[in-house]
Amino acid sequence: MFTTSSNTGISIIIITAVLLLLTTFIVSILFLYQKRQFVYYSELEKLKNEHRNNLLSTQLEIQENTIQSISRDIHDNINLNLTLAKLNLNTIYTNNLPNESEKIQDTIELVSTAINDLANLSRSMNADLLKEQGLIHALSNETEKIKKLDRFEIDIEINGEPLFMDFQKELFIFRIIQESLNNILKHSNANKIRLCLEYNEKELKVLVLDNGVGIESSNVIGKRSSTGILNMQKRAALIGGRLEINSQPGKGAIVTLNVPY
Repeated sequence: MFTTSSNTGISIIIITAVLLLLTTFIVSILFLYQKRQFVYYSELEKLKNEHRNNLLSTQLEIQENTIQSISRDIHDNINLNLTLAKLNLNTIYTNNLPNESEKIQDTIELVSTAINDLANLSRSMNADLLKEQGLIHALSNETEKIKKLDRFEIDIEINGEPLFMDFQKELFIFRIIQESLNNILKHSNANKIRLCLEYNEKELKVLVLDNGVGIESSNVIGKRSSTGILNMQKRAALIGGRLEINSQPGKGAIVTLNVPY
């Protein structure tokens, strides 16, 4: 038989063991909590750093895209007006100045437009015209400028039912066509230009054709591609379009752009 003292001793041992277990359990819980808290704050700090890095990266990307956009607008829009002005000046006969007043006035207007575009890059004159009256009207305006040079026979043809698209998409299409015309004026030695817009069921097909000297294939695709052609390719990709340039030396060039609605 157990005595009272031995029962008491056993009870103390059991209570002590239980207390030790509880203490160990509580310490373990506190240790795990602190560990998890440490991991939580570490992850939180990591997320903050990643957020800061992502924010900085996004800001740099936006800045780079803005710079590239301004660069393309200068190259495609202002460059065309200055090229037209240069061609106008080349066709003015100094021994017949009284009869060349219209060309001189057109040249002044082209240079003035280029200056205004440089001063107001955020509000391109052509972009405003495009936004207010649409792609076809803006292109008609461009062809009229070229006709005034009296050096090119240029036609614009519209097939199908014209469909107004998103302004940004129409602006990119306009810039691609503008750069195509700019290349013809500067490099092709052509005298005939044809611009065709075909509004099909699912997409707009744009054709820009000329009867000039053509382009070597190595200058169309690859490292030798000009800034203008690279800009055209980038813009086409941004709007989900397909751009093709087919040309043979001495047989002109055909620029084809397909853009889904």
